Amino acid sequence: MNSPNSNHLTTRAWVPSHITGFFAARREEDPLQSGSIGCGLCLSPGATTIIESSPDIEDTKIILNGRATDAPVSRFVIERLARSPVRVKTDMNMPFGSGFGASGAGALGCAYALNHHFDLGLTADQAASVAHAAEVVNRTGLGDVIAQNTGGLVIRLEPGAPGIGRIDRIPVAPQPVHCMVRGPISTREVLSDQSIMSSINEAGRAALKDLLRRPTLEEFMRLSRRFTMETGLASSWALDMIEAVEAEGGRASMIMLGDAVYAFGGIEALQGSGQVYTTFISQRGANLD
Repeated sequence: MNSPNSNHLTTRAWVPSHITGFFAARREEDPLQSGSIGCGLCLSPGATTIIESSPDIEDTKIILNGRATDAPVSRFVIERLARSPVRVKTDMNMPFGSGFGASGAGALGCAYALNHHFDLGLTADQAASVAHAAEVVNRTGLGDVIAQNTGGLVIRLEPGAPGIGRIDRIPVAPQPVHCMVRGPISTREVLSDQSIMSSINEAGRAALKDLLRRPTLEEFMRLSRRFTMETGLASSWALDMIEAVEAEGGRASMIMLGDAVYAFGGIEALQGSGQVYTTFISQRGANLD
């Protein structure tokens, strides 16, 4: 953490991963008014971001999992909040491009760390809104940041950035969640296809309406599976995995947006088909670590 008598300053932030079960999107000219409604889970694998500054750092550099990268979503945040060149190191303990909110986690960690590092005096929502705008502008996500800012099983009631969008949570125990990932789906391509988005938005709005009648984890899983079937986003592999888990008495659905599934129970059905990540629901959202 920063020391007022040191020339080399560091600040660390941590952000959970986030998977979405169902959603409906709204895109406005103002990125802060854009966002999504729906419901999703924050998970304990997350992203740790460390901000370093010193007189010998002349150019901003972003290092992701040990490798220098352009990272346009995080760079968007840095360009708006950093007051001098910084070295940004982010370690991500989650799959990339498969619906775990990796870009949102990196951007939100940057926003929290930079706010503290440069004593900007922003609230959590104000800092997070910069990360949300970065995601919207780069078309990498619409609802991860506002959920990651909170933690838990998050219902996104109204679209928009933190401080504008409205959320609530379904109280749940930090129970195990099993995930299996085959590969990525391009969020940018899906969000840019008007025909696909029309179907997604209709199904997502209906799912949210039904969830609010009975906001429980079990109903969230039922509606997520229904959304998966109605939108046709799942691959044949994902559908097979969902059916296999259900045959073992568990509940499963597709992770939006990735060629990936998550499940409660039924792990035996997944274990013979590839690597299974077993994690837990994260009850904490973004914070200084």
